[in-house]
Amino acid sequence: MIKKIRLFFDFEYHKTDFKTEIIAGLSTFLAMSYIFIVNPAILSEGGIDKSAALFATVVVSAIATIVMGLWAKKPFALAPGLEMNSYVVYFLIIGHGTSWEVGLGAVFWSGILFLILTITKFRKKIIEAIPDSLKIGLAACVGVFLIIIALKLSNILVYEETNIKTIGELFSLKSGVLILGVVSAITLHRLKIKGFILISIVLCTLMSHLVGLYEVNDDVISVNKNMLTAIGALDVTMILDTKMLSAVIILFVVDFYGSIAKFIGLTQNTSILDEKGKLPNQKEALLVDGVATVAGSVIGTTSITTFVESGVGIAAGGRTGFTAIICGLLMLLFIPLAPIVNLVPLIATTGALAWVGMKLMPKVKQLRKIPFIERVTILLMILVTIITFALDKAMLVGFGFYIIANLVFQKKYKINIYLIVSVIIIILSLFLT
Repeated sequence: MIKKIRLFFDFEYHKTDFKTEIIAGLSTFLAMSYIFIVNPAILSEGGIDKSAALFATVVVSAIATIVMGLWAKKPFALAPGLEMNSYVVYFLIIGHGTSWEVGLGAVFWSGILFLILTITKFRKKIIEAIPDSLKIGLAACVGVFLIIIALKLSNILVYEETNIKTIGELFSLKSGVLILGVVSAITLHRLKIKGFILISIVLCTLMSHLVGLYEVNDDVISVNKNMLTAIGALDVTMILDTKMLSAVIILFVVDFYGSIAKFIGLTQNTSILDEKGKLPNQKEALLVDGVATVAGSVIGTTSITTFVESGVGIAAGGRTGFTAIICGLLMLLFIPLAPIVNLVPLIATTGALAWVGMKLMPKVKQLRKIPFIERVTILLMILVTIITFALDKAMLVGFGFYIIANLVFQKKYKINIYLIVSVIIIILSLFLT
C-alpha cells in the first residue's frame, strides 16, 4: 500500500517523502485554519446561522481539498475565500439589502459559469485576454476590499451603504484590536511561526475579552441540528433578476482569475511544474474549484477558492496531492471544536482580514516592471474600489482605461475581443442594476 501511494503521487520525481508531505499538510492547515473562525463570523453578519456556516465551511473545504489531492494531485488547500464572502455579505446583503439565500444563489451561478468556461476552450482564451497588469490590478482591488472591510468593522472608515462617507474613530478599542492583529500577524510571519494568523486571532480575542468588546448572544455555534439549516436554502431563481447579473459576474471573475493567479504564483520554481514550466492537471484543479463553489452554495457557504496559505505547506516541502489530503483530513476535526468559535468576536478577525488584503497587494518590484500607463490603470482601479466599495466598477474602469490608453498611446495595439466583451458585459450588468 505504501509503495502504491508513493508511485501514485510520484514521490521520487518530486524528491519528497511521507514525513515531508505530512508536515507540509499540517503546516498548510495551521496557516489557513483561521478561515473556520472567520467565515462563520462573517456569514452570520449576513443572516446565515453560525452553526450552519461552520458545517458548510468545514465539510466543503475538507472534501474539496481531499479531491484536489486525489484527482488533480496538487498540494493546494481550498476553502471559502475572504474576498468572496466579504463581497456577498457586506456588498450584496448588507449594502444592497438582498437576502442571504439570494447571495448564495449568486455564488451558485458564478460556479456554474466557472465550470462552463473551464470545460470549454473559452477558458484559455479568457485567461490570455487579461493582461498581466490587469490581473495584478484585480488582485490589488481585492486586497483593498478586504482592508476596507477591516477598517469598516473597526469604525475607522464609515460607509453609507456602498459609498464612503467619512473617517470614523482612529483611536478606539476596536482600532486597537485591528492594530494588534496586523502587528502580531506580521511579526509572527517574519519569525516563521506556523499558524501565525490563527495565533494573531487568538491574541485579538483575548484583548477583546479583556477590554469588554466581547458580547454574549444567542447566535452561537454548536454541534446541533442547526448545522443543516442552510442546506438547499439558496435561491437559484435569482438569475432571472437582471439586477443580480453583475454579482454573478464579479464572483466568477474573482474566483476564476484568482485561482489561475494562485496556481501560477504558488508553483513557481518548484517541481510541481513540468519540464516546460506548465502546471499539469490545471484543468482538473480548476474543475475541483468550480464544483466546490457550486456544492458550497448548496450546503450554505460562499465561493470556494484555492488558498494562498497553501504556500506555507509548499514552502515546507509539500509537492504532491498527499499534502492536500493530510490537510483535508485535519479540517474535518474542526467540527468537534465548534464551541471554541463562539468565543471569537468578529472584531478579532479584522487583523487577519487586513493581513490577507496586504498580501494581495502588488510588490514594488512588480510595479517597476509595469509600463507607466498600466501603473496608472492599477491606481485607478484601487481608487474606485475605495470610493465605491465595488469590485465590478473597479474592473470596468480598469479594463476600459486600459483599452482606451493603449488605443491612444500604442499605435500597434491590437484590440482583444475577449477583453472588449468583458467590458461590455460589466457595463450591461451595472446598467441593469
